[in-house]
Amino acid sequence: MPHSTSATEAMNGHHTNNYDQNADFWVQIIRGNRDRYRTELTNPALLDALGPLNGIRVLDAGCGEGYLTRKLASSGANALGVDSSRNLIDAASHLVPSGASSPAFEVQDVHDLRLDNDSFDLVVCNHLMNDLPDPTIPIREFSRVLKPGGRLAVLMLHPCFYSDRLSRGGDDQGPGLAYFSPRRISQKFNVDGITSPAEVTSYHRPLEFYIRSFRDADLWITDLQEPHPTDDQLRNDPWWQASFPRPLFLLLMAQKH
Repeated sequence: MPHSTSATEAMNGHHTNNYDQNADFWVQIIRGNRDRYRTELTNPALLDALGPLNGIRVLDAGCGEGYLTRKLASSGANALGVDSSRNLIDAASHLVPSGASSPAFEVQDVHDLRLDNDSFDLVVCNHLMNDLPDPTIPIREFSRVLKPGGRLAVLMLHPCFYSDRLSRGGDDQGPGLAYFSPRRISQKFNVDGITSPAEVTSYHRPLEFYIRSFRDADLWITDLQEPHPTDDQLRNDPWWQASFPRPLFLLLMAQKH
């Protein structure tokens, strides 16, 4: 009997294909440090929240071209980066430094990780959560592979304030009751004047959805941050004045019981 593909599997396959198409775009953007949101804001906030990493085993879930995995490894972690995009994992693998602290990269689906239970001290989910049509199962998978007392760090688009690029900066402060239903935003990435080849859909749910999903996966919130530019950046840098009209990012830290 032929295998039946579910709607979620079909969306995941379509999404992965789009990221494969955008792989060269992301390599250019990330390795050229062209995404100021990451280089000046979310990367420092995330790394500061993680604290010392020496000697711990870390999973970078949705690692993309591997920049964060490499950073985690250079900070002393035993780091594994996984991503569903073969093209991005190939790009990451081609840049693995030699040495005992070298990270490893594998093509894996966060809905069904080929990893042992209780095997990681830390799971980092950096700019991945909004790529998932339904993150419930991946959150359970992250909890499964974490050791008791292990931590999960999630850096995501702010569920309360993020909007599509066309409406950003307007007076509308949110979609009202639509906020409490799953929302989809489809658009091409545009970073530093460079547009991605393929359009990608991001998925948005209310904050309470993530809190409940963490709780149901035996993960308990230990910190919540909203990374934002400094007062000096907002006063003196026209780019930040134009590019940060409202909170755009949320950082959640959780611990497995």
